[in-house]
Amino acid sequence: MTSKERVQMAINHEEPDKVPLDSWMAPEVADELVRILNIDTSKDSFALGKRLGNDFFYRAVGFCEGFSSIYDESKKIGDNLYKDDFGIQWAYKRQSHGGYCEMVVHPLADKNAYGAFTWPDPLVVSKVGLQENKALIANEGKTYGIIGAVACSMLEGAWYLRGLNNFLMDVASDLDFVNDLLDHTMNHSLILSKELVKMGVDILWWGDDFSFETGPIMQPELIRKLLFPRYARVFNELRAIDKNVKIAFHCDGKVEWALDDLIDAGVDIINPLQPDANDVPAAKKRYGKKLTVWGNVDTRHVMSHGSATDVVEEVKNVIRTLSPGGGHLLSSNHTIQATPRALENTIAFYWAAHTFRNYPIRLQPVAETRKATRVV
Repeated sequence: MTSKERVQMAINHEEPDKVPLDSWMAPEVADELVRILNIDTSKDSFALGKRLGNDFFYRAVGFCEGFSSIYDESKKIGDNLYKDDFGIQWAYKRQSHGGYCEMVVHPLADKNAYGAFTWPDPLVVSKVGLQENKALIANEGKTYGIIGAVACSMLEGAWYLRGLNNFLMDVASDLDFVNDLLDHTMNHSLILSKELVKMGVDILWWGDDFSFETGPIMQPELIRKLLFPRYARVFNELRAIDKNVKIAFHCDGKVEWALDDLIDAGVDIINPLQPDANDVPAAKKRYGKKLTVWGNVDTRHVMSHGSATDVVEEVKNVIRTLSPGGGHLLSSNHTIQATPRALENTIAFYWAAHTFRNYPIRLQPVAETRKATRVV
């Protein structure tokens, strides 16, 4: 069975030969694995994933490309300062092990700048990314699952431009402005998404973090008014191009309250269903035939600080909980950070995944601890 066939069976809630596999890792972790395994990535940026046994690949376009600005010298405008195509400025924050990038200037922090703001042409600023997606489909699309990634799609694009605090204040005081801003960010991501679906991706990936770990980032009725109708419109337009394309949606934090809404909007795959913020067994029981879960091996505690044995047990727990019956893409919950434990634990993750992901799953399921509830 090819990786592509494996992915297609899983997202159609069938049991393939193995649970499809993926992971997210910080560049420092990936670079060290490349060095240890002596992998040449100069001609194939997906060579590490292939060597590790990943079943699907993606190259992100859109607002999320800003996170890579710190690696692009053409974006550098000062000492540790980079500006992306939207005018968002980024800096690299170094830590004892690795680091991260963060936004330091939001071009629409002053709302008065909105009227003169020039929206970049998505097909121009993401031209390279779209070309790389086209090449990925041509070179790997018959063997591997291909995801068209337009994450950080609409809500996140809006607050990246405005600043989170400013945007939330706008929600409380100026919904006309909020609606106009969301329409612009939605349309930018929609144009890119349509191009990817026309190319023939298997899955189209959108995402917005509209929840904290304790619950919604704003009143649920506002999320249902501002976001979900737009998601439904986008996903309907994409399925008008290809009725078979699957829709994946990323939202960190506590999302079990919104799973019915996401399904109603047309979502097929949820990422990551954060394990320390949601009742994963209850969600699997309730939505197992409606939603595929892409995740969700804990990265905050286990992958970052646990022992190799902890990692193996966590992988086994995730597989026994989510994999029976299909509808599961095994992956890390989020990015494996460059901690002192990261390298050994990433190796342990892949060892455990390859050891225990064969169907039929022979690990006993975990009982739900509480019921998934919908906030009304």
